[in-house]
Amino acid sequence: MPKVFTAIASNAASRRIFLKYSLGACAAGRLIHPGSARTPITPYYKAIFDERFEAPRAFAAKATDRSIPTAPIRGDITPLFFDDLDLRWKHGPVTLAGFTTPVSLFCLDLLARDRGMRLSHCVTEPSVKAALAVLDGTLPRRPLTTHLPSTGASDLLFWIIAPAARASSKETTNA
Repeated sequence: MPKVFTAIASNAASRRIFLKYSLGACAAGRLIHPGSARTPITPYYKAIFDERFEAPRAFAAKATDRSIPTAPIRGDITPLFFDDLDLRWKHGPVTLAGFTTPVSLFCLDLLARDRGMRLSHCVTEPSVKAALAVLDGTLPRRPLTTHLPSTGASDLLFWIIAPAARASSKETTNA
């Protein structure tokens, strides 16, 4: 075989090998998340916390360590809703975790219901450690009362708002 054809054949083999390894590296890059080795089992869109209180601030710091984006509020969820959640919910329901007052949860729960989400977990008088344990594991499977606890304005709740079962199945059929 002439030298020209041998060079072309070896270059084609080199290109094939290069493309093969490049595609493999790209695929591996999609599977490996940079940053933290700990990723949440349930993909939370945001962890919402009331920055007026110490326990929610500690919760938010640990949620950030777990690569969960956080959103501070000061009792009023209006800026968060209009600047972030409403825009995101137009693309579909997401899972939110929160450490807030009952009033803030009440408003978020009502708004989330209109977008195919429901309150799936709520704990009164939560500890930061217990809330973080929920973030590290799967959603708890215990019954939830249909009404929010009636507590004082400075009492805190840990909660999760997640896509309703019918909204989730609708999304998977449309995906």
